[in-house]
Amino acid sequence: MIYRKYWVGLDTGISETAVCLIDEFGEVLFEGKRDTNAGQIKDILRPFGVEAVQRITIEAGVGTHMVRELQEHGFPVYVAEVRKAAKFLAIRRQKTDANDARGLAELGRIGRTIGSEVFVKPLECQNLRSLLNVRKNLVQQRMKIDALVQSIVRLHGGRLKTKTGVGKLANGIEDQLERLKADGLDVDADVRPLISIAETLRSHIAGMDKRLRTMAAAHPVCSNLLTVPGVGPITALSFYSAIGDPSRFQRARDVGPYFGLTPSIHQSGVLSRVGRISRFGSKLTRTHLVSAATVLLCSTKSKSALQTWGLELSKKVGLSKARVAVARKMAVVMLRMWKSGSAFDPSHT
Repeated sequence: MIYRKYWVGLDTGISETAVCLIDEFGEVLFEGKRDTNAGQIKDILRPFGVEAVQRITIEAGVGTHMVRELQEHGFPVYVAEVRKAAKFLAIRRQKTDANDARGLAELGRIGRTIGSEVFVKPLECQNLRSLLNVRKNLVQQRMKIDALVQSIVRLHGGRLKTKTGVGKLANGIEDQLERLKADGLDVDADVRPLISIAETLRSHIAGMDKRLRTMAAAHPVCSNLLTVPGVGPITALSFYSAIGDPSRFQRARDVGPYFGLTPSIHQSGVLSRVGRISRFGSKLTRTHLVSAATVLLCSTKSKSALQTWGLELSKKVGLSKARVAVARKMAVVMLRMWKSGSAFDPSHT
């Protein structure tokens, strides 16, 4: 039996998904909305011939669970990068769920090279990403509360150093509150609740850090990445969970652009301009890699060719640019180590 070929676009929401099915000529065969459920999508496709589906295109984001279910059913699902897909969808004047679904179907049919495909991470990696993102947000909230307490104390002429350890803020604030009371200022009612919240966050973050250290040490890949100077448990887990599958990088140097650590290039006619780093990919892992590079350049005592190269570069271009370059090279080294299973070699960059 010869089947017609079909392409499907899914504009996924939290509860509803707009579905569009087109054929090889761009003719719309089905448009409608269903619950965000892989089973309902399969029910739509069954009358048209499931085997004839060439590609199901969906934007990265809400429907990750549905992507996994559809892939388990054997469907060729293409997850499009949001920024690239948005440019293609912007061709249509009216932005509606139905138009976006049709645009995604067309993207799958004629625009395979327009958008970068997003790798759907294994559940293990997705769970790690969630844990790391929770930690990042808790740290940000703790820093905001610390800054607020510090500003209240400074407003009345006091001085307060906000240390990150559990109990450090509570201990440091007592002398300042007593001094302010002696001057006739009582800010206990304003500060005490903030101190309680900040200390609770510190305790929870400390517990998460202990858990992450244990996970990294027990993981065969991450424990090997920890041999790289400057790389700690969080960076190792972040790198591992962001990559997921190292075999999808044919060349190790491709990992730099993947994390947005290479300069962007703009060319138009005779104009060619090299800009700042592209900042594509995971901001979280990019930040962790740059932090690890900073530790390598500024704090690590063990000598290595990578550190020597970075320090020499910093003399020429400054520390800010050098640490980004070291982060890029560090990512390449870590990917090679992952693929080969070898430990870090201090004599090579």
